[in-house]
Amino acid sequence: MTKRLVLYFIGLNLIAGAVVLNIRYDLGVAAFSSVMYAISQIYGISLGTASILCYLIFVVIQCLLSRRITAAYLLEVPLSFAFGWLTDLYDLLIPALSLALWLRILLFSLTMFVTSLGVFLCVKTDLVLTPTDGIVQTISQVFRLRFSLVKNAFDISLVAITLILCLVNRTPLYGIGLGTILSALCLGRIIRLLEGHVLTDYRPGKQRKAGSADCRPEKQREAGSADCRPGKQTDSGFKDNAAPMSPQKAEK
Repeated sequence: MTKRLVLYFIGLNLIAGAVVLNIRYDLGVAAFSSVMYAISQIYGISLGTASILCYLIFVVIQCLLSRRITAAYLLEVPLSFAFGWLTDLYDLLIPALSLALWLRILLFSLTMFVTSLGVFLCVKTDLVLTPTDGIVQTISQVFRLRFSLVKNAFDISLVAITLILCLVNRTPLYGIGLGTILSALCLGRIIRLLEGHVLTDYRPGKQRKAGSADCRPEKQREAGSADCRPGKQTDSGFKDNAAPMSPQKAEK
């Protein structure tokens, strides 16, 4: 449990720090934070406060989609406030950056991996999700779609909402730029890459016991493969499937 809490805390900080860094690069904010940033600029409130408002709306949408109110959804409410305050903290700590364009593009690309890793850790530790990840997971569960696929579609929809907000309020397109497009197209794919290569599941009871067979088809050898039928394995490995020798044969 301690390991999961540490990884979860790291994940939250990676996401919050990455959100502010993307703003500092001045290439357009990450797609999933575009609505929050636009609201903060249009209505003159802090990014953290705008994030809290959006997160609470996401929690309500999760309850409506799943047609239930669970403890997991309710726990996202205090997390919304904590993450909003954490975002404002990083906004105070990270100074304005004056960098060459090529370096900003490079750093933005690296920050996308940081964001994806943060999301991945928060989801895989199976604790309280941030509402942006929670709503993606709820949609993926309700409609039985892959998390990374829903993440891509959700990010693109947030960019569309940001454009509408700015056009309706007749303001500049706050936060929309090259970085926004890159993150909308790439974040879900990077998470999918992590899903495929980082197999560790930190939930209790989800890891295989030492000495047990790996029954995934790709892990079985053609010759001498493990027998994965119930009752054919023991704690130390596999049963001896050879027929027992009768006393008469043993005497011979």
